[in-house]
Order: sequence, then structure tokens, then C-alpha cells
Amino acid sequence: SCNCKGYRKTEVWISINLYEEDTLKKFKQFITGMTLAALVAVSLTGCSTSDQANSESEPVQDNKNQEVVELNYYSHSDENGERLAIIEAFEQENPGVKVNLVELPADTNKKLSMISTTLQAGDTSLDIFDADVTWAPIFASAEWVEPLDDHLTSEEIEAYLPGAMLANYYKGNYYGIPYRTDTGMLYYRKDLLEKYNKPVPTTWDELTETAKFIMNEEGGNMSGHAGSWKQYEGLTCNLTEFIWSYGGHVLDENGNVVLNSKESIAALTRMSDMVNKDQITPEGVVTFGSGGARAVFFAGDMVFLRDWPSGWGKSQDPEKSKVVDKVGIAALPAGSAEQKSYSTLGGWQVMVSSFSEHKEEAIAFAKFRASEYAQIEMAKRVSHIPSLKGLYENDEVLEAMPFLEQMYPAIANAYPRPKTPFYAELSNILQVETQQALIGNKTPEQAILDADASIKALLEQ
Repeated sequence: SCNCKGYRKTEVWISINLYEEDTLKKFKQFITGMTLAALVAVSLTGCSTSDQANSESEPVQDNKNQEVVELNYYSHSDENGERLAIIEAFEQENPGVKVNLVELPADTNKKLSMISTTLQAGDTSLDIFDADVTWAPIFASAEWVEPLDDHLTSEEIEAYLPGAMLANYYKGNYYGIPYRTDTGMLYYRKDLLEKYNKPVPTTWDELTETAKFIMNEEGGNMSGHAGSWKQYEGLTCNLTEFIWSYGGHVLDENGNVVLNSKESIAALTRMSDMVNKDQITPEGVVTFGSGGARAVFFAGDMVFLRDWPSGWGKSQDPEKSKVVDKVGIAALPAGSAEQKSYSTLGGWQVMVSSFSEHKEEAIAFAKFRASEYAQIEMAKRVSHIPSLKGLYENDEVLEAMPFLEQMYPAIANAYPRPKTPFYAELSNILQVETQQALIGNKTPEQAILDADASIKALLEQ
């Protein structure tokens, strides 16, 4: 660890493949004998300034005769100083605590690999960390994260969106506090729909036909639709939205595998046809994460985009987008007029490591990180959707994201991904088999059948 004055950020450049067992075993053996800090690249940065926070978390008692407690917070990258501002606000209220920001890789799978490896080694250098919405069963079943029930009142729990809190609940305990929620949304070129007198599509077939029509009329580099379809967690989110919208599921309420169904096959067929038959997706869509799909849409070369709400601010930034004031947002399409629209529950929570040597201070920071003050700041700075229900009527938040009021029902009712301690492995199976269908190596029927069999083998082991 670094005790230098002014230390703020640590950039992590380690990439571990969670599914390569030999590599992971060697890394675990290596990390057991040394601290993670020896494996990271440290950069010293200046402090950001922010107003004193008005938070619901209780300040840690300051004792001037006591050594300052240092916490390491493993987080997303700091885009424009927003995380450092929150950290500084917390430190102003808690002068006996110093929080170091450790920046993790952008890819969600790599984040999971990094944090899992660190926790599995019992490394005390990790105190608090950002956790994806699917991670609670993984870490809680391994007893790597601290239960937080004794530190949350019923009023505090009820202040958050039910789905966001439920994602942190596992076998009778809450293991995280949601600081943002997310849900898949349909971005569309409202200027082009108005130009050609086309309604916002409510089914995937309608979206495909509208996209083909506008592509033909506009010509040039115009494409019709894209999402996050490369082999990573974003593809699982996109796939499950298609499956649910056609009436299918991956697991039933009892945890049984029910993926192999006509509904799931119809969903993957629709995705595959967009690439191979209807050809409405841009070239290279199977390599697109959120950034790749956004780039095409923001350049003005695509009609529809499946994205998270965090893309809104970027779409309206003249330095990053050519479609400022030309974008609308709607619920994702359904599989048919008889089906419902579904979107994936996304979002991030803050969790406390069971191996932290400063749990009291770490929990205090976790509560502050998910506080009203912090969520308002993140909504204004990086378009993060609040997980606190009361903020959907907050003037500052609505000024930053005016679509939130209209989209609140979809956000509040977003659907969670399959809940299992083996979620990472399950998701990887879905990603691999979906890609096989998208690139034409397998029929959608065969890809669904193979995925179903692999998931059954995984859960029955």
C-alpha cells in the first residue's frame, strides 16, 4: 500500500481469465504470498474539490491521537473526477479515514476476475468494492462479503428500489447497497422516424422492418440496429431481453433449466436474422461492447440502439455526438404484440470485504457511496440512474436526465438475470453459444440446445 500524502488512485492492469483454471491456480498461489498492492501500478493525482456532502451515513468518530485509517475502494474508472469528489466529501465528514481509489478494468468480466481472485486469496488490501447486480450469490455463498443487515434500518432499505435491493439479498441477508440502477432501453433517431412518418417500434419485427426501410431511403453508411453483442456480460443482458420478450426463460422460479424452448429459439433466431438475413446490424457488431455500439449511433449512422441510460449524457454532448437533440428513448420492443417488453435489471452496488481490517469505516463509506448526495452527483456528472426512489422527483436529477420520469415504470420493474452462485459460468455459456449463432457456426436451435445442456451439467455438478 502507499502511504504517500495525496495518494488517490491506483490503476489495475492485471487481466485474469476466470475460466482458465491453470492460470488462476498459479495466480492464487502467487498472490497468497504477497499483497495485491505489489501487483498494481500506482499513480499519484491531485485532489478534486466538492461541496460538503449532506449524507445519511454516520461519520466515523475522529480521534486525533489515532492513526488515520486507510481504505482501498476497488471501483470503476474515474471518468471526470466524480468518484474522487465523493471520496473527498466523505473524508471531510470523516477526517480519521482516508479512501484510496483503485481503478479496475473496464470489462465487467475482468472486474469479476480481479475481485474474485483477491477475495479468494483473503487479501486484506481490498476493503470496499463495486459489485455488479449478479454478484451477491457468488460472493455471499463463498463468505467473502460482509452481511449488512445490522447496519441498515428498515427505512433505509425501503428507500431503495425493490429490485435493486433484492439483487443484494441472498439466503436471508443483504450483502450490498445499490448506488445506481440500470435497465436496457431503446434509443432511436426521432428525427428519422418523424421524417419518414414511422412510429417507435413496439416489436422486434417492427423494428427490423423500420430499420430496413430507413436504411434503404438514407443510403450511405446507415445501419439499423446494434447492441452489446461481443462475448462478454453485455451479450447476456441483450440475449435475456430477447428471450423474455418472446416468453422464454433461462431458469424457472425453482432454479430448473428451461432454456430449450420454442420461445428461446425464436428469440435467438430474431437476433441471428438481424445479422445474417436482414442485415440491419453494422459490420463487426459481434465485437461491440457498449462503446462500439454507441460510437456508430453517435456518429449518426444508425437508426436504433439498445443501450443503458448512462449513454444519454454522451448522446447529448456535442463533443462526443452528432445526434444531439435528435434522440428519443423508449422501452425495448416485445417479441410480438401479445408479449410484454422486458429489460435487464442492471446496476452496481457497493460491498464490504469480509477480510477488511477496518469494517466499521468500510461500512460507513459504503453507506455514503450509496447516499442521496452521492447519487445526485453521479446522475449529474455521468448519467447514472439513482437507486433511491425519492430521487425520481429530484429537480437536479431530472434536469440531468429528463427521460427518467417517463421511464420510471420500466426502471422500477426491470427483470433480474438468473440468480445462482454459478452465474458467471452460466453467463459465459450463454455468451459462447449466442456468438456461435450470430456468426453462423450454429443454427439458433442447436445453440439453444447446447447451451441448455451445458447449463444443466453446470448446475448438477
